[in-house]
Amino acid sequence: MADEFDRFLKSALAPPERMPDRKFVARVQAGVGLEERLAAQKSALVGDLLKQLLALAAVAAGLWFIGRAEPVASWFTQSPAAGLAILLVGFGSLVALLGQRPLRGGALSKLNAS
Repeated sequence: MADEFDRFLKSALAPPERMPDRKFVARVQAGVGLEERLAAQKSALVGDLLKQLLALAAVAAGLWFIGRAEPVASWFTQSPAAGLAILLVGFGSLVALLGQRPLRGGALSKLNAS
């Protein structure tokens, strides 16, 4: 008796038979593809950011060591305005250099293209 009721309940609650919804499947597959592309672009952006931070840290460490050298340090104490001007020009050049996109097309240019 319970099996008969279970079969009746299963047939009563089952969704009606119909053809597969191809548009829905295509939308889901397109959404999955977009999510995969977004994840790849995010990882490329994070990689580019890490490379730029490493380059900035290396340049800063080099400048710090050069600035601590006795001849350079004494020159900076004698004329701090010239030293500040050199540091500003150097920083501006570094920002301009790191701000350029590579020729191969970085992750940001690929993101803007899509």
